[in-house]
Amino acid sequence: MKNALLVILLLAASSFNASAMETKGNPRFDEFYTVKEKSVSFSDHVSLNPLDTAQKWWSESDEFAELRATVFNLLDFEHHAEKYGDVNEPYNRQKHFGGWINDHRDDTCLNTRGKVLVRDSSVDVTMNTNGCSVRAGRWDDPYSGREYTQAADIQIDHYVALKNAYISGAYKWDRAKRCLYANYLGNNFHLLAVYGKENNSKSDKTPEGWMPSNKSYHCQYLAQWLKVKMIWSLGLTPPEKDAVVELVQQNHCDLSQMKYSAQELDEQRRFIADNKDLCQ
Repeated sequence: MKNALLVILLLAASSFNASAMETKGNPRFDEFYTVKEKSVSFSDHVSLNPLDTAQKWWSESDEFAELRATVFNLLDFEHHAEKYGDVNEPYNRQKHFGGWINDHRDDTCLNTRGKVLVRDSSVDVTMNTNGCSVRAGRWDDPYSGREYTQAADIQIDHYVALKNAYISGAYKWDRAKRCLYANYLGNNFHLLAVYGKENNSKSDKTPEGWMPSNKSYHCQYLAQWLKVKMIWSLGLTPPEKDAVVELVQQNHCDLSQMKYSAQELDEQRRFIADNKDLCQ
């Protein structure tokens, strides 16, 4: 009886420690950063007066021109004196984000993985016999700088990993928005077809802990990392922000790469809004 009770207590302690370690493993800070953006708002005033309508048209034309002309510096950060990583519950991919989905709004049986494989292949892909999954193609992996032809060698990388997204802000979202993030096809870098071993090496690391082995891709990698964080208003830890700035300097990145137009950002935010029911 005593031995059985001891086993139960040890199992309970082990389970508690595993859960505590998962939560404790999140980086926690009393501050964080976001890429700074200037808000551009449009008037929602409606008038039946032709003169008012004409004035509104000119005003909005000016605002749209401002939107097109505004360019954000991805290395300009806004400081937040708030807790980072203090999540509601430990990260769980299936619970919080789900898996690949098949968009019910289109007429293809390809899920998100299949669509990215088709999009990123430089040749027409070969399908498996079921017609709903990709067998072969030609993928230029930017992380390794090498070419691969078998879909089995390829994984679809979430540029900012799901766990990192979760602890840097996505834990505040509802599941529909997290599912959209996990299956987002609004641009060609949020999800990327890469060599599996490179993706496994990256895991959920930020640029502070991992950079692609292909050094010629470093500057583009850093710029796109910051774009994803900006599009989704995700936070950066102080060490993560400092590492990004240092890596930009070390790689002698052209600072024109570290720009993002307000128009591009607006297009991404509109895509998110238009696809908010993707996972319903």
